[in-house]
Amino acid sequence: MTTALPIYPFEHQRCIGTICEVGPSSAKVNLPYAASLDGQWLYGNRLGAGEVGEFIIIESGDTGIFGRLVSIKLPERDRLSVEPGSGKHDAHPIGTAQLLTTIALKNGEVTGGIAQHPRLGSCVYAAHPLLLKWLAERTGSGNPTVVFELATLPSAGEIPVIFTPEQLFGHHCAILGATGGGKSWTIARILEQAMKQNAKVILFDATGEFHTLGSGVHNVYVGATSAPEALATEVVVPYFQLTEADLFALFKPSGQTQAPKLRAAMKSLKLAKVDPNLASEGVLVKVNKNRAAFESSNRTHATTLENPQADFDISNLVRQIDAECVWPTSQRDSSSWGGPDEQARSYCVTLLARIEDMLQSNEMACIFQPVGKRSLFTEIEQFLSRDNEPVMRISMKFLSFQQNVREIAANAVARSLLTLARQSRFESRPTLVILDEAHQFLNKSLGDESNRYALEAFGLIAKEGRKFCLTICIATQRPRDIPEDVLSQMGTLIVHRLTNDRDREVVERASGEIDRTAAAFLPTLAPGQAVIIGVDFPIPLTIQICKPQHEPDSRGPNYQTCWDASATSPSES
Repeated sequence: MTTALPIYPFEHQRCIGTICEVGPSSAKVNLPYAASLDGQWLYGNRLGAGEVGEFIIIESGDTGIFGRLVSIKLPERDRLSVEPGSGKHDAHPIGTAQLLTTIALKNGEVTGGIAQHPRLGSCVYAAHPLLLKWLAERTGSGNPTVVFELATLPSAGEIPVIFTPEQLFGHHCAILGATGGGKSWTIARILEQAMKQNAKVILFDATGEFHTLGSGVHNVYVGATSAPEALATEVVVPYFQLTEADLFALFKPSGQTQAPKLRAAMKSLKLAKVDPNLASEGVLVKVNKNRAAFESSNRTHATTLENPQADFDISNLVRQIDAECVWPTSQRDSSSWGGPDEQARSYCVTLLARIEDMLQSNEMACIFQPVGKRSLFTEIEQFLSRDNEPVMRISMKFLSFQQNVREIAANAVARSLLTLARQSRFESRPTLVILDEAHQFLNKSLGDESNRYALEAFGLIAKEGRKFCLTICIATQRPRDIPEDVLSQMGTLIVHRLTNDRDREVVERASGEIDRTAAAFLPTLAPGQAVIIGVDFPIPLTIQICKPQHEPDSRGPNYQTCWDASATSPSES
């Protein structure tokens, strides 16, 4: 008996059949007990003894080959033997087993792939629950003290499974699944476990459903609302902490005239701020003005002017764009600007109206009217410096969808986090970013061909954040909308029920550990069940996510109350 494994895998009572055919990645198994209606019981645990989805281990010399039954059938001659009243009892079921991985019996080393194929007649055993638990929890790092009690094994008597943060997030993580599959439970459970550890987690809560989380969470929300969240702090995303590219994406200037005038106006307002002597009431007036002083100041403050941050007084932007609508040279003096360019001004009318509306809009006050409110960027800085707050939740429920404000603001925050990571801010305190409803923020490009704005900050975190101790966990019900190069960076996939075939194909391409046979189980997963796949997991393993203590607010509409015909309608009251 080996001491490397938690239990001897080839116990006689667990033998359920023998190998009758061997292929490169699968094998056929004689399953004499598979026609039994109730399976078998051993030491209080149920043995399917031949059920689809059951994990098995095949004896093969000094190794054990781990596999999973993916189909079971009766030979044509025996198919009527299971019919009641047929009088026949000699059924000979045959199962197809997917071969997953190899375990060395002497030292417990797990090898990806099949190092040694089984021989005909090799015995097949139902995998012991403790062996499944051992495979799931293998970390190669001794006895870790920081662990997440995330799930149980539904096929193994609800045995709890403990994962380390390295397994789950060390190479980034993706939580995938259709609506109602259990993604929100998984996120809530991860956050609750993070609160028990010395963790740092920032959650982008796209729908506000995680407001139910208990103590240990620093809650902030962005956006205008008449019913603010209790115990949450209102924050803003000030325009002057965005970049000029962010403002271009918000204002959406056309390429030929509006974009150059907007760019020139931003530069002029920056210059007016650092050299107010050139300005009149905060605006650089250019009509028939000599350019010498302007160009000299430009050279003096070149570094400030080239900084991408939108560090200027945006209340003067409309007037400054109007001031930019001048002829480049005067007919009488080539060193001066000319008179008003009425044609350019007419081209900019729609841009000026759009900017004016946005600056006064209540929905965008969190960006353009930030005076007296706490900056989200400052809140994040303070959160990262505090040791007694493991989780920060950024609710985006009240943030407008107009003009792509939500996506642009989230991208700006992610870009700020990546900048901090590149400055080695997270080396002593690795930080996890959880992005819920990730399909809203990834794989998007705003603007037209002449002014393209890519929402790439979260994707860059996935591609380079790990080496700076900043990792990301994305959650989405639409894996097909996530860029393939981003999804392929996810070292761990927690996949709940997926019914769309295109979504399953994306998962197959993103992970080398799951093929079409294993993906076929995804549509049949029960709520809360998931298949966990990853570089630190030798096999795709089905787990049952533990119920979080504070369930997220994922309720749908109450039709029984709202559509009750016996209730008094609003018009009757």
